[in-house]
Order: sequence, then C-alpha cells, then structure tokens
Amino acid sequence: MKIIHTGDWHLGQLFSQNNREEEHRYFFDQLTDIIKIEKPDVLVVSGDIFHTATPSITAQKLYYHALVEFSRLDEDLQIVITGGNHDSPSRLEAPNDLWKAFNVTVIGSLDYVNKTQDSEHVIDYEKMLVPVTRKGDTVGWVLAVPFINAGNYPSANENDSYSERVGNFYKSLLNTLKYREDYFKGQAVVATGHFAVKGVDFKGHDAKIIGGIETVDGESLSSLSDVNYWAFGHIHHPQTVGRAKNMRYSGSPIAISFDEDYQHSVAVVEIEDGKVDICLLPVKQKIPILDFPDKPTSYEDALPFETVLMDLFSIPDKEPAYVRVHIGTKLPLNQLQNSRIIDAFKGKQAILCEIKSHFPQLVTEGTEHKVKTLQDLKAISPFDLGCSVYQKKFGTDMPDEIKKIFKDVCDVVTKNKN
Repeated sequence: MKIIHTGDWHLGQLFSQNNREEEHRYFFDQLTDIIKIEKPDVLVVSGDIFHTATPSITAQKLYYHALVEFSRLDEDLQIVITGGNHDSPSRLEAPNDLWKAFNVTVIGSLDYVNKTQDSEHVIDYEKMLVPVTRKGDTVGWVLAVPFINAGNYPSANENDSYSERVGNFYKSLLNTLKYREDYFKGQAVVATGHFAVKGVDFKGHDAKIIGGIETVDGESLSSLSDVNYWAFGHIHHPQTVGRAKNMRYSGSPIAISFDEDYQHSVAVVEIEDGKVDICLLPVKQKIPILDFPDKPTSYEDALPFETVLMDLFSIPDKEPAYVRVHIGTKLPLNQLQNSRIIDAFKGKQAILCEIKSHFPQLVTEGTEHKVKTLQDLKAISPFDLGCSVYQKKFGTDMPDEIKKIFKDVCDVVTKNKN
C-alpha cells in the first residue's frame, strides 16, 4: 500500500493579517503534481485542516475545491481526513454523505453507541476503521483517529496514565479491526493521531503553551506491531519520533510562524510485506519568511536601530517575503522609530510583519530576586512587583507617566478586591 501523508494545513490562517489563500493554493498545486507522479492508494491528512473552528467561506471553498480536484486525478484514490484540535468536528463531518461520491472519508470526532438497549455508551471503534481498496480489493487499512481530548481516552484501570490510556485505545481499535471479516493478517495498517509524543522537537510552536501540552510516551504505541506506520499531526516540525522510524509527523506544508524556518514537506510512504519505506518530498514556499538581519540569539548579537534602518534601505527587493525585523535596544522603540522602519518598506514587495526588540539581560537586585516562598510573594505589592519586572525587562525604571497609570490601576484592583 502506498500513502501520501500530510496534515496541519491551517487553511484560513492569516500571517500578520495577510491572507494566505494563494500560498495554500500553491501548495495544493504541488500536492496535485505529487499525487499524479506517485499514484498513491490513499491520501492521509492528519488534522488541523483549518486554522479556526469557524473558517472563512474562502477557506472552505479552497478546501472543497482541492479535495474534488484530488479525487478526479485517480478513480482509485482514497482520501482520509481526520480532525485536529483547531477544527470543528461537526463542520468537518457535515458533508460526509456527499464526500462518499468522491471517495473521501472524514472523521471529525469520536462517536458512542449502545451495544444493547440497556448497555452503557461505548466508543464506536468501527467508525474509525477505513478499508483501503485497489480495483475492488482491500489492500490495507487506515485507523482514522481524530484529535481526542485527553480525558476522553478510556481507562482500563483507575490509575492509568495518559500514555497508558492512549495505548489501550489503539489496542481496542486494533482488536476491533481483527474481528472484521474483510481483514486479513498481513494487510498494511496505518494509524493516525493528533497529539504530541514525548521527545519531539517543538520548534515553531508557541513557547508559552509547550509546557501545557500533554505528551504520549511513544513506547506505549511502538509495542503495537500490527501498525505499520503512524501518521501523526499536531507538531509542525516534520520529523520521525525517536528511534521509531515508522512514526512520523508530516509537519505543516507552509510556515505558520517565523520560527518554522525549516524545510516543509510531505511524506510518501510505501508498505510492502510489513516493511516501510519513507520518502520526503519538499514543499516550496510561495512567500518565504525572513528574519532581518539574521535572527540574533541575544541582545549582544542584535544590531542597533540606525544600522538596521540603513541596511533596510539598501537590501535588494526581488520577490515578496514576510519579514521580521530584529533590533538591539536598551529602551523600547518610540513611535517615530517604528514609523521609520515602516516607511522603509513602502513600495517594496517585502512585507513587514513584526519588529522584535532585543533588550540586555541585566542582573539586578529587583523584587523578584527576593521571592523565595509563597509568603514572600504575598508580601509584595502588585505595584512593586510590576515596577521590578519592567526594570528587569527593559533595564531602566518605569517612566513616571506609565508608573502613575499603573499605580492607579493597582489601587482600583486592590480596592475592589477588598
């Protein structure tokens, strides 16, 4: 069985308020060519089809048009799509009756069924078993598992960890598959998933939320030898998972943020006699992302405002690019400085998206260094703590006009609380 694995399309995303429809269309053109050349049995899309649960009409039209065009490339091509944490399950599944005419299967969420009239609700595992056929014969299976909230994975025992519950879920799914009359041992099995596996490279994801992402221990999945290939979504950096060469994140096809400055790709996976061969095909970016100057690691590496401004006027402007400008400064840039940088982009194809200031990390004896216990924290006023944080971040005292406003806000909050 041959599959093309992609995911995390994030259709409808705006890059610093810039519409990305043409960039996604450019990706779909490349994916069309890949399908024509590789002639896969199934196209697997592992979640986060849209960037929001309520995508624009334009984003939905782009999605519908692309799937219809893909399906017309080969009457035997199947398309299996699973929902991600950014998607609305009901919105994805709403056209399912129509999708049958195009050999498209969409699984947006778990369903529950009663085995008997008096029995409790159990997960409908059958819904997620998608046979892959070639000229009418079943050549393999896709275990089409969408994004599932951590609490919805069933527990075999009261104290099961998240990883154990996820592992047991896939075991139950495989057991259901083995009881089907049209399943034969040796048929290729691909399982999708939309979660983070422990040890993956999160590069490009918001550092503020990484600490809150629950991770699955890959050992709980790698022991399921009946799965030939794990087609993961959710992490945007394309990568295999640890030493398990048959576990892979397809990654996002286009950069979703400036920190996704790596090669984007789709995976072509061939499974024959239990052996898995993976070929990565690069995806070209219609509008590249650019850090200018090169992204510094600290204030010491960043160039000062006047130097950066002068270089901005002198660089060639041959093609569109999303640009993030880096400046080393001891104080926040003022309105005039920001305006001068904006003016430097007027008439250029390059698109200014962000001005990132890099401040010196000063060692101070600020209030935060005095905090050792919860009682210490309670003893500090919000005003003093805020002033200390400002001083640490910018290397100077909070200006008097800001300090007055901040003091008034703190007084109002404290008064209302009391």
